[in-house]
Amino acid sequence: MFTAIDVTSRIDANHATGVLSATSYPGTVHTSVGGVGQNIARAAHYLGAPTFLVSAIGNDAHGHSIQLDLDRIGLSTDYLQLQADGARTAVYNAIHQPNGDMMVAVADMDINGMLSESQVSEAFDRLDPGVVGLDGNIPTQALITAIMLAAHRQACVVFEPTSVPKCTGVLNALSAIACSETASSGLVQMITPNALELQEMAKVALALKLVESAPSASIVREVADTHCQLSSDTVRAALTLFPLFPIQVIKLGANGMAVVSPLPRDHGQPLFRHIRPLKPGHIVNSNGAGDSLVGALLALLHSKQVVLTLAGGADLSPQDIDDMVLRAQRASILSLESRLAISDRLSPGVIQDD
Repeated sequence: MFTAIDVTSRIDANHATGVLSATSYPGTVHTSVGGVGQNIARAAHYLGAPTFLVSAIGNDAHGHSIQLDLDRIGLSTDYLQLQADGARTAVYNAIHQPNGDMMVAVADMDINGMLSESQVSEAFDRLDPGVVGLDGNIPTQALITAIMLAAHRQACVVFEPTSVPKCTGVLNALSAIACSETASSGLVQMITPNALELQEMAKVALALKLVESAPSASIVREVADTHCQLSSDTVRAALTLFPLFPIQVIKLGANGMAVVSPLPRDHGQPLFRHIRPLKPGHIVNSNGAGDSLVGALLALLHSKQVVLTLAGGADLSPQDIDDMVLRAQRASILSLESRLAISDRLSPGVIQDD
């Protein structure tokens, strides 16, 4: 998974905004450890799951800062792979106007492509995980290795798409696996996209012929009419991807989440439902809310010791999944209320029974 240093700069309110001149501006600069994979791992760790982050970092000041910060919170750094001298730890540097709107950002992410298959294999051999979280920043070959090793160990795989440009990485990996005459369905049990990512994934899955066809207009209309919170495009994409990804937790922002999973006793048919959002007291920062949700889902899957069926599906009832999503929302809410991407108020009690 992916870790980085986040640098967030904000220009002071009493200075010019809009078009920037080629000069310096007074303001504030905040530096923190970030990256989607790191955020997810941090949340799962805070929530009590034994968590190991597999990522590439540079042998530089930023890489050492990441190691120190994870050591501070007790999250293992055993699988942070130090790359050769000259490789730069990933940095995301954003400049914001006084009102918080981003003006420009620089993303130095070349190191993401350096996570090797051998490093992934070593982590699987030593850890033998039951639950595996993957994000869209992982190189295709490393994704293929992780998915195949997880299938061999019957581990439950959760994929966080990360962004529209990155969400299709898992489909490229599954396409390569299918070319090796290994069935690509049932290898990734859960995805956690937003609606735009879901629609892009469906389009690419069709183009790669990972699924046979899109659903008929009448079926899409029937589901959309029943679930008014979902657009026809979202319903069509979810149905298209259902043969590949049997559990879909679709993030709808302020409208909560949609969940798609197999009907009990009929794994060939999807069941749609809407999970209403929990309301935060005061939104301070939305950057890590989705990552907190995914980290909580990973922690809950671990606590349930999910068993995979012979077809590769997770042995979870719709009620089990809905309960997990409701609990995971609690972690998301705490991060919305925090200036940190992942709230340090997360603890095992957040997702336990009331």
